[in-house]
Amino acid sequence: MSSERNETMEREQEQQLYRLQAELCQTLADPTRLEVLYLLRDEPKAVKDLVELLGQRQAKVSQHLALLRQRGIVRAERVGNVVYYSLADARILDACHITREILLQQLTQQGSLAAALSGTSES
Repeated sequence: MSSERNETMEREQEQQLYRLQAELCQTLADPTRLEVLYLLRDEPKAVKDLVELLGQRQAKVSQHLALLRQRGIVRAERVGNVVYYSLADARILDACHITREILLQQLTQQGSLAAALSGTSES
């Protein structure tokens, strides 16, 4: 009986981890937030710098940063009147890079298929 109970607890923990992973993925499922992560890859940046680099309104950039901070993806540090943002864990970029590579490979394969199909329709 104890073994079944342990398996049930492990299953519930796995399901909770899947939910948390899905929440993280939802947070990253926005082009602006992905761009913010790439902009922070080398060094912390002030909000005003991110606003300029992104070409978006400060209010919008601040909303994205707040969500990323809430999810623990970035951290903020105040220096005087300026808030600097940095990556909480740079490994998040590894995950983003892998998904980007997969996407580029899929696009290449789709392009090859489209080219092959368009070539057969001309014959």
